This record gives sequence, C-alpha cells and structure tokens, in this order.
Amino acid sequence: MKSYCQNLTLTFIFLLFLTACSKDSKDDNAVQPQQIVPINVTIDANTTYQTISGFGGANAIWGTDYLTAGEMALAFGTGDEGLGLSIFRVRLPSVKGDWAGLANTIKSANGFNAKVLASPWSPPAQFKSNNDVVGGGYLLENRYADFASYINEFIDYIKSQSATVDVVSIQNEPDWKASYEGCEYTTSQLFNFVKNYAGTIKGAKVLAAESLNSNHAYTDDILNDALAVKNISIVGGHLYGAGLAAYPLAEQKGKEIWMTEHLLNLDSGNKPENWTATTDPKVIWTETMNMLQEIHSAMSYNWNAYIWWYIRRYYSFLGDGEKGTTRGQILKRGYAMSQFSKFIRPGYVRVKVQEETPSTSLKMTAYTGDNKTVIVILNPSDVETPKISFGTSGSISSATAYTTSVSKSREAAIITPINSKILVNIAANSITTVVINK
Repeated sequence: MKSYCQNLTLTFIFLLFLTACSKDSKDDNAVQPQQIVPINVTIDANTTYQTISGFGGANAIWGTDYLTAGEMALAFGTGDEGLGLSIFRVRLPSVKGDWAGLANTIKSANGFNAKVLASPWSPPAQFKSNNDVVGGGYLLENRYADFASYINEFIDYIKSQSATVDVVSIQNEPDWKASYEGCEYTTSQLFNFVKNYAGTIKGAKVLAAESLNSNHAYTDDILNDALAVKNISIVGGHLYGAGLAAYPLAEQKGKEIWMTEHLLNLDSGNKPENWTATTDPKVIWTETMNMLQEIHSAMSYNWNAYIWWYIRRYYSFLGDGEKGTTRGQILKRGYAMSQFSKFIRPGYVRVKVQEETPSTSLKMTAYTGDNKTVIVILNPSDVETPKISFGTSGSISSATAYTTSVSKSREAAIITPINSKILVNIAANSITTVVINK
C-alpha cells in the first residue's frame, strides 16, 4: 500500500436537514432555521482487508462471435468511454481445433492488461464416462493425468501465440447436470483431482471449484489437506440461488476468493416477455441495483474479484442487438458495473469504513491505491441523502463524484474542496463513486 495510506483518516459527516414550520400566529409561513444532525463516518486506511484482483465478464462461450476490437476497447479500456474491466473469462475448449480462434481474443485482452481466466465446460469426450462433452458424464479416473496434460497443452499453445492465460479452472459448475456441454464431479472426485494432479499444471494459477452456488463442500477438503491446498491459488464459485457469504477458511489458507459467474435477466430466459424493447427502464434498474448490492456484499465479505456472465448481452454491459439494444453500445448495466471496475483497479486495497451511529440505508466500501481514495456509495432507498461532507486529515488535490442511476450514466461532478472538505449529494436509488486524489 502507498505510504500516504498509513496516515490517512477520512471523516464523512452526513448532513441530514430537518425543517419545521413556525407556529407563530403573526406569520404562519415563517420557517425555523434548518437544523443539522451530523452523522459521522470514518475511513480508517490503517485497517486493511483484501487486495482487489479485479472485476470482469465473460467472452462468448459458445460459437466464435467473440468481442470485436471496438467492443474490447469499450469493455476493458480505462479512458473516458471505457468500463475498465480487468478480468476476462473464456471457455477452455474441449476440442483443440477451437484454440486458434480463441488465442486472438485472449491476446486482445492481454493488451489491456486484463487477467484471463479459462474455465473448462467439459474435458475432451474421450476422457469422460459418457464419451460425450455434453453433461451427464464424469471424468474417468484413469484420465485424470491426461486431462491435466490437456490443460497444460492449452496454456502452452496460447503462450506460443504470444498470449497469456493467467488462471485456469478445473471445471465449470461440477455440481450441475447440464443438458449442454458439462461434466460432473462429486466432492471426493474433485478433491482427488486437485490433490493428485492439479500440481502438475504449470504456467497459470489454478482455481477451484466454480460450483453452482459457491458450495464450500467442494473446497473445504482441499483447503484442509496439506498437499491439496498447495495446488490451488484461488477459490472460485457462482451465485445461482445461494453462496454469497464469507469464507474464513479460504482466507486463513491465504487463498483469493473469486465470484466467477452470475447473471440477472428478469428471468427472461424462461419468460421472454419479461424483457423486451419496451420494458420499463425502472424495472431493469431495480434489478441492476440488486447486482450492485451483490458486488458490495462480495467486497464486504473479503472477496477479491467479481466476474459477471457475458460482457455483450442485452442484460449485460454491451448491447448485442437483441431486445431493443444496439450491438456494441454501452448499456446502463455496463455503466453501473464501471462504478466499481473503472475506479477500483487491480492491486487496490479495501479499507475500513464505519458509520459511528448507523442511521441511513447507505451501503459503503472504500479502497486505496495509486495515491487515491475511492469510496463507493450505494443508496438503495427512495430518499436522497442531501449532503455528505468529506473531511480529510491531508490535503486534497482534486475530487470527482460519478453517479449512475435510472436517469444518469456515470455522470461526473467535479468537486472543489473547501477547507479540506467535499460536499456530495447522494441521489435515491443510485450508486456514486467518489475519487479523491491526494
């Protein structure tokens, strides 16, 4: 952490205004002076939590309609328009013939310094009990070594194309019997593979287990085994139906915790009428706020990364041309994600933020890095918090607040410090990111 962080203490004074009408019979319209009720919130940069690995999304998993160069720039760029994503999830193909096309899009992500996570949906068909990449079969035990070698071949091939895979998973959703490409593992099967074969995987970090709902049963035995625990660097999982919780065992063992897949789409996969070109933006925004609160919770639980499903989809960050979206155009949900991804960069550290007398519905996390302090404030209520006064023990060279809501898309407001204080309005049903430059 930068040295300035050691002495940094920020105090937020939430100013709530209470007005009362005068009862003076001489002037029924007289109004008493506004009374200010201060609510103190402290950011303690000396109390640190997890280091952030990044925020990201997935490539097209099926087919070869990968993100274009322009879409990659919008997704991973950090300029005025970019969303600043820093992790790119791709499918580790079960057929070697698919590797070449994927190498170019991985190389493109590398160009934006994004980490690449490759997740297998299935081993090659001949390694499985059903001799098919479709779910319903499992990896044959006498093929465990072959599959570890296959993963190494993939890593080496991508490297030969001047590209890099940073992290490989063992299996996407081992606890889900898929009607599409998939492979099932019991907890004991996955443990066996990790303990006895994952250690042979070289050139990339290993992640396990990407269970459907971050089921700790798939990783507890691994973390508690002296040999197996050395063969993974990251514990990863999805959030379908459950799984959003702290994982003290992973932290105790020094493992990062990544959320590697989730999506929300108004259940339009089952009920297409739920999301159309004319769906009320307020309905979509309500669900987007649910996504943002999920990210907030993941960060509060000391998770290091949050990776959404597809980057380009009508319910995601860039439009795909469906449901009234324009392909390649940043969507409201993309701006919302960027309130985290654009400003909290890999390597930033989450620090303590505490409201002395909790009395608001605001949800806050704070981060330090690159001589900046970044505060993300969610207001899920229908009521605006009129003013927040940020006071700092050190000087402030500049400060900007960025807000996304149903009516705003990462709208910036440059704030002029007055006596080392900064005043910011927090709109109802919004997310605001305050960036303070020291």
